[in-house]
Amino acid sequence: MRLSRFLAGALLAATLAACSGDDAVGGYVTDVAAATTQMTRDSFAALPPGAAPTREQIAGVVAARRTALDAISRLSPPDEMQPEHLALTTAMGGFVTAGEGFLVETAGLDPAAFLSALEASTDLDSLAATVSAACTAWERRAGELGHPIELGC
Repeated sequence: MRLSRFLAGALLAATLAACSGDDAVGGYVTDVAAATTQMTRDSFAALPPGAAPTREQIAGVVAARRTALDAISRLSPPDEMQPEHLALTTAMGGFVTAGEGFLVETAGLDPAAFLSALEASTDLDSLAATVSAACTAWERRAGELGHPIELGC
């Protein structure tokens, strides 16, 4: 009986140690995924799917992206993920800055003019595609390192 408890305890301790951050890549991947998951939740809360976007809703989405970018930028990536981290934060930074700039530039517009400006903004679409490519490269590298995950960005 004591031996089985000892073995069960040792197995539990080994399992917890394997999940506890001894794996720098795994911890980093988990932290980035948590930031992007929260960003997605906050973005959908700010701008529900199917809604015609208002200035306030877009401001909420941009704020969610800024929060995620700040969280990811504070992380210290393991050497194996350094290039992908830099590409992701650089792409996200450009996208967030452009979104913030767009909000400043359109501050005086009425709702219809704001929506027209948003629909006409090809720069934001291009930057979004750059972020998507950086996310895909980041996800691919995480998978190569044994941590398959989707960021959803």
